[in-house]
Amino acid sequence: MKKLLTSYILLILTLGLTGCGKEPIKAETIDVKEMREIAELSTVDCYFHNVAKSDKNLDRGWHFWEKDRMRFWVEYDGVVKIGIDVNQLNVKVDGNVVTITMPPAVILSANVKDETLQKELFYYDPSAKRPTIEEQREAFKGAQDEMRAAAEANDSLKESARENAKALLENYVKQVGELLGVEYTIEWKYL
Repeated sequence: MKKLLTSYILLILTLGLTGCGKEPIKAETIDVKEMREIAELSTVDCYFHNVAKSDKNLDRGWHFWEKDRMRFWVEYDGVVKIGIDVNQLNVKVDGNVVTITMPPAVILSANVKDETLQKELFYYDPSAKRPTIEEQREAFKGAQDEMRAAAEANDSLKESARENAKALLENYVKQVGELLGVEYTIEWKYL
């Protein structure tokens, strides 16, 4: 019985280990398309809490002396995505030297979170005329532009996004090198 059990265990181990000696599947080379996809994912998301305001005169038509003031504000949250333009990313492989030309980071998008716009409007003067949907959109558009401009002016956010992309691309090149058994040297160029 012991011999049968031992034979059975050896047979299972032999069958289980038959695939262990195969060479791992190797990538052919560094893939620029994959690097662009990686760079596209390496963005910095900046969360903003902002206020949309409106403080303008409302014209009452041909009664030019009759003007109301529409003054309201509403708080909202927004997200600004910062990253590199992957279409400007350039990669050249010459032997074991990989030259990566990195573009500067840019504002990819600036969006207000829709669910935060459902909040109540606050009025400076409770007796003032209520704004139309178009007037509210105009106030939110202005606030969204302000959010984009604030992120655009913040060089440290853009540099952080560029460094994130650089770190991910460097990691990719090293991993491909390990798979191929090649030690790549990376040279960075900046646009």
